[in-house]
Amino acid sequence: MTLTLVLPWFPIVLGVGVGGRLLDRTRGFALGLLCALFWIILVQASAGPDVWRHPWSVAAVVAGALAIVAMGAWAGESHGPASAVPQAEGNDVARSAAVREDDLVLDRVVTVLDQFDDWLERHRNERDPWPRFDEFIRAALYQGCQATHVRPLRLASDGEELVPLREADAPLETQRLSARRGIIGHVVTTGRAYVAGDPGQGELVRRLADSSVDRAAWCFAVKQGTERLGAVVIGELAAPPHRHPQLLPLLERMIARFWSTLLEVTRGRAAVLDDPVSNLYTREAFLRAAEPLLAASYGQCEPVALAIFAVEGLRELNDRGRWEAADELVREFGQTLRRKVRLDDCLGRFDGSRFLVLLRRVDSELASLIVAQTMARLETVCGDQTRWRAAIRVRCGVVGSGIEQPSLRTLLAQALAEIRRARDEDVAVASDLHGFVMKSGAAS
Repeated sequence: MTLTLVLPWFPIVLGVGVGGRLLDRTRGFALGLLCALFWIILVQASAGPDVWRHPWSVAAVVAGALAIVAMGAWAGESHGPASAVPQAEGNDVARSAAVREDDLVLDRVVTVLDQFDDWLERHRNERDPWPRFDEFIRAALYQGCQATHVRPLRLASDGEELVPLREADAPLETQRLSARRGIIGHVVTTGRAYVAGDPGQGELVRRLADSSVDRAAWCFAVKQGTERLGAVVIGELAAPPHRHPQLLPLLERMIARFWSTLLEVTRGRAAVLDDPVSNLYTREAFLRAAEPLLAASYGQCEPVALAIFAVEGLRELNDRGRWEAADELVREFGQTLRRKVRLDDCLGRFDGSRFLVLLRRVDSELASLIVAQTMARLETVCGDQTRWRAAIRVRCGVVGSGIEQPSLRTLLAQALAEIRRARDEDVAVASDLHGFVMKSGAAS
């Protein structure tokens, strides 16, 4: 009888143990229960009904069945389902992929930081670095989070409008945005960023964004302490913001820090190099800035031209005590000159009533045409006698480098001689181009 019970029981227990390793606890228990029933049926078939007549044999059958069930449950609990290992491995792979992606994002952010240091070193001494900073912001946000349709905007002096950093876009009235209306106005006023689809921003903000004319996938204010400097509006984000919830706030603070740094650099430079009224270079600063530009042009075999504009009648305003009107005229004169020249040209205030413009990559003839167009606008500004209550006239002397590559001081002396000739001959523009002269009013 002992052999009848033990011989089939032992391989069944081993089989249940091996099978339970491939299953979880519940399925291992079910396997043990089925195998226990199979063992009882096998004993019944081998020993016959007599096995149930002896108490010790009944106890042995019950104990053997319970051992089989316990083996199945223990094996299943100890090793778990076969799918658990691949699932754990899959979770590890997913975590590893997420860590690698976070490392790539961090690398991109560090790269943007390094790029700004290099960019600032190259452009910190430029007369107007803000258009190039506009390009840097667009490239940095695309590199950092694949943002496209980026519009960096600065807050106008009145605090009511936002205008593009690029001077070329500023004259367009359609480019001006309200700093108090719509979702962009909400961001500027509150200082809180907006991200489309973020449930944490509330229903009212979502409705405001949906009703705004200017749609944005992401918009944030540029702040320096409590001061608002501007805003950056992003039209599209390729990567969903929830994948890296800390990335957008990090980039937002980086751009604000870059903006503040450049602002302080330009303010510090302006205090030393710029004329406080016209916001153009002082004479000394102009000479220092123009020398390397002139050398670079000559090194590339490019012609240059130098124009000197003189405002006649300005001293009369000062002598009559109308200093505010004189400063306003000088300020508007400088703004007009800046709008009419290119970014890589150089402007300065020579003295109280004369202004300098170094034009790169133009010869005398082309420079004369540019000066003629500029004079048309300057005469409009200065010729408003009802505004200035004085007779204000503008004259200009312009000279080109030709093929001789004269020094900067030589060009200055020649331009001053031309402007004296313009005064003596009572013309608006005198040029070294074959005795070229332009009579007053001819520019219009």
